[in-house]
Amino acid sequence: MNADEFQHWCQRMGFKSTAATAEALGIGSRNTIAKFRKQGAPRYIALACAALVNNLPPYATPDADAAAKESSQHAA
Repeated sequence: MNADEFQHWCQRMGFKSTAATAEALGIGSRNTIAKFRKQGAPRYIALACAALVNNLPPYATPDADAAAKESSQHAA
C-alpha cells in the first residue's frame, strides 16, 4: 500500500487525526501512522485496512467463537 493509497483509505474511513487512525488499526504509535502517510504501509496493514473498510471483525477460529458462546450461555 503506497502513501497515496493509505491517505485515501484514511479519508474514506473519515479519520481526521493520526490518533483515530492508530486506534482503528490497533497501533500504539502515531509516529507510525505519520510514517505510513509519507512512505506507505506494509502488506499486513493494507490487509487490515481492507478488513476495516468491509466491516470485518477480528479473526477468531470457529472453535473459539463456539466456546465463547457456550461459556456466556452457562454464565446466564
